[in-house]
Amino acid sequence: MNKANWKDIAQELDQCSYLYLRWIGEPQELQLRLVVEEARIQDRPALAPEHLPELASLYEGAKPIASDQGCRLFEIIYSYPISYTVLNESYGKYPEPPEVFTGRLFRQFSSSYLLEMTKKTTYVSDDHPGPLPPQHHSIVCLNHVIDVITTRDPEICLLRREQIAVN
Repeated sequence: MNKANWKDIAQELDQCSYLYLRWIGEPQELQLRLVVEEARIQDRPALAPEHLPELASLYEGAKPIASDQGCRLFEIIYSYPISYTVLNESYGKYPEPPEVFTGRLFRQFSSSYLLEMTKKTTYVSDDHPGPLPPQHHSIVCLNHVIDVITTRDPEICLLRREQIAVN
């Protein structure tokens, strides 16, 4: 993967309507691997669960958000992340000033509370552990928000469906 290309693919992530986290893990020591899948509003009615018929009226006119064969799969790999968190998106707050970021579903923060907390609670600084100051990236998915503090650029690529193996 060409590291100079990661920002281009991050822009593709931002062009998606929605994302689902499909896999998160550490395939090697000090390596974080995420697989996220594009999702979109489907052109079919959403159906209330059969075991909850009392919800049927809430589903009237609704369409499901789902992934289909035309949706893209993205692999994001962080080597030596400083930290990462996985948040239930129902509990997340939208960033507020003085937090500053670019992007929509792949956010790149120049200022964030999480980055400041990391600097206050660890040995991380603009000089340590490497030449780059710590970065905060946030991948916003349906159901999950993954925040990564790192000093290294991620590797991001598009996967083919047969490459979705979890290890």
